[in-house]
Amino acid sequence: MIEVSETRILPFLNIGATGMLSADVGELEDVRFIDRARALATIEAHRDLIRGVKVRLSRQQVGDNVRIALRTALETAEAAGLPIMVHVGDTPIPLDDILRELRRGDVLTHCFHGREQGVLDERGRVRAEAGRAVGRGVNFDVGHGVGSFAFAVAREALAQDLRPGTISSDLHVYNVHGPVFDLATTMSKFLALGLALDDVARATTETPARTIGALGELGTLAAGAAADVTLLRLEHGEFEFADARGDTVKGAMRLVPVRVVKNGVARPAGLQRPRGGPTSVSRQFG
Repeated sequence: MIEVSETRILPFLNIGATGMLSADVGELEDVRFIDRARALATIEAHRDLIRGVKVRLSRQQVGDNVRIALRTALETAEAAGLPIMVHVGDTPIPLDDILRELRRGDVLTHCFHGREQGVLDERGRVRAEAGRAVGRGVNFDVGHGVGSFAFAVAREALAQDLRPGTISSDLHVYNVHGPVFDLATTMSKFLALGLALDDVARATTETPARTIGALGELGTLAAGAAADVTLLRLEHGEFEFADARGDTVKGAMRLVPVRVVKNGVARPAGLQRPRGGPTSVSRQFG
């Protein structure tokens, strides 16, 4: 997939050998599929590509093996000198226990999900452990997905100054026709939540590049960097956006892809929003 893709792909290696093959059997429910030695061998064989280690810790995927999966992923990442990305939401152990293990440069993805063991405690306050994690350099990543982003959680977290380090779509076949559609729509949702355009742009360019150790090459317009550029038009009007729970917010702006430059070669955007995408209910202005 990487060799034939026009999109630049820099992967995190899943600590589970199988991946999500079935909705009925979790990828980490059998410890035989959690293999530190084989993961390290794979990383060493593909050092030019692999930028981190990934582990999904939701109850449906890990069963009773949550602590061994997290420990193995951390040990693998540390041995390889790479960050770890942890998928959370419905974790069978407290989120605080997971956050305490994360190091500077590690990533917590699906940070604003609306399920059990989120960044807000039972009183709706940002967990103190989340604040400590941000303070020591853990990156909180959006990872919108089909079920991992709630406006209510994001709004409360932002009001308490817990901001995402990276804004990402977690785009896949089950959400490309909604509620995600594309990264530009996810960016637009954070404009609607009150983040400044500069902060949204930084969270989709500079900070992701830093997280994967590519700052200076990617995520920048500096001379000598890879000339990967997406041109976006900022449209003004009244737009409605939906989260993963079906809740909606209205925003006065949205970002629309116009043109792509890949490795210095310009291409038409060719990016039409799928039917059912965010709609304008008033006149748009360029």
